[in-house]
Amino acid sequence: MKGIKTKFSISKLFYNDKFVMLFSVLVAFVIWVSISTTSQETTLYSVTDVPISLPELSNDLKFFNTEDLKADVKISGNAIVVAGISSSDIFITANDTSHITSPGTYKIALVPKKMGIMTDYSFEPSASQAVSPSSIDVFVDRYAEKEITLTDRIDVSSLAKDVYASATIFSQPSVKVSGAESVINRISEAAAVYKFTDPISATSTVEANIVFYDSAGNEISKDYIETDITSVSATVPILKIKTVDIVPNIINAPDSFKLSTDDVTIEPSTIQLAVPDDAEDIYSISTAEIDLSKVDLNNNSFDVELVIPSGFRNLNQITTAKVTFEQSKLAAKKITLSSFTVVNEIADRKATVSTKSIDVTLIGDSEQIKSITAANLTAVVDMSTKSTLAGFVEMPVTININSKFPFCWTYGSYQVDVNITDINADESSE
Repeated sequence: MKGIKTKFSISKLFYNDKFVMLFSVLVAFVIWVSISTTSQETTLYSVTDVPISLPELSNDLKFFNTEDLKADVKISGNAIVVAGISSSDIFITANDTSHITSPGTYKIALVPKKMGIMTDYSFEPSASQAVSPSSIDVFVDRYAEKEITLTDRIDVSSLAKDVYASATIFSQPSVKVSGAESVINRISEAAAVYKFTDPISATSTVEANIVFYDSAGNEISKDYIETDITSVSATVPILKIKTVDIVPNIINAPDSFKLSTDDVTIEPSTIQLAVPDDAEDIYSISTAEIDLSKVDLNNNSFDVELVIPSGFRNLNQITTAKVTFEQSKLAAKKITLSSFTVVNEIADRKATVSTKSIDVTLIGDSEQIKSITAANLTAVVDMSTKSTLAGFVEMPVTININSKFPFCWTYGSYQVDVNITDINADESSE
């Protein structure tokens, strides 16, 4: 069975309400376009947010802080043409920059320029009067760069009790500044600025703003400069404050020696330090070395440097202590020793002390010195450094004192002659 063909009729479309409505709109638009394009009547129109593009300057000068400047431009022309003009079809520039010959602030007049493909319009009422605002103030200078070491303006006035804020540690030590030369030349200080509001009791890390100051301490605006960073990570180490004893560091003392606080005074005896958390169990610091073998009744007082451990802060700013062996409580005695003990000989060597005797001067607590005798002393010759030699050598003698006399020592140093012989050679000669 063949299909039934239907005949298309344009006239029937006009009985369709939707078609009639669409057709009417289209006809009206065509008529409006025809009238607008052939009409001699002009339409006023305002193009907003048109970028301001300023020209290059001579003498190494340049404009600063003008990148985002915009203005409005009034245009006139055919209604359809002007309606199609946008801010990308126009740019605004300086009318004249010949008067700009040195750094400073200048007022420059603005004029619009056409840059799109649609140019069949006019600036209203003229190019010199179409821009709003018609002029702007600009800052002109030469370009410069500088790197400045950061200073610490971290406000730690809200410290908790018995703690100390040590020197701040920055994530980077300096800031690079570029921009207007006159502004950069005014910068005297680049500071990391932050203020703690709550009490600080532990090491804290914060983000500190970078602020520039002139030589008078006035803050400098960043309008005409740029920086590689605007803030810096700042760590404030918090140390605990404690008072510790000062202890003399005595060297060349016999093994039996014990410091007597009755016979030795230290001034000052304590010092106030700020210490890290891992050093809270430290209760004393020492002085520099005091050679006990050089202490006698006449040389008994010493000004010695204090040894402050790394990471500690000396809050009293005390750098020395006076260590005095109380002369009124000391006595001296000379004892002759004729017996010597030789240690650290090697198997094929024999060391014999040829020196018959030595006179040893003892210094110490007057009560202990009274009863000490040669029987309480041992003269030791250590051959560990000379054991491979043969023949006569001079060797130092160490005087050990019986532990019954803890505050006694030998004054000066002592030597003996030692004859070292080869045991194997002696046996073969026989």
